[in-house]
Amino acid sequence: MKIFKVITLDQNNQEIILMGRGLGFKQRPGNNIDENLIEKRFSLSSSDNEESSVSQLLSNISLEDIRVATQILNYAEDIFNTKVSDSKVIALSDHIHKL
Repeated sequence: MKIFKVITLDQNNQEIILMGRGLGFKQRPGNNIDENLIEKRFSLSSSDNEESSVSQLLSNISLEDIRVATQILNYAEDIFNTKVSDSKVIALSDHIHKL
């Protein structure tokens, strides 16, 4: 299974990241995303004085880093029988990338 990351804008004009199989297939900027293809949804809130946006944060993080972070957090959920916030995938991916 291939995972695609798509950076888009929500109804409040905030950047969000969508992940799911086939999200980016035959898509062009401005197209609507099929909601049924979305497996994970991530958003970061930032203030106006912050320099980094979601797209800048993710520009250096590979899909492999995101995949590994997702696997680690899924494993933790299974072991500890709890739900981990989806936003933790971005934070863990960033840490993995910096290793």
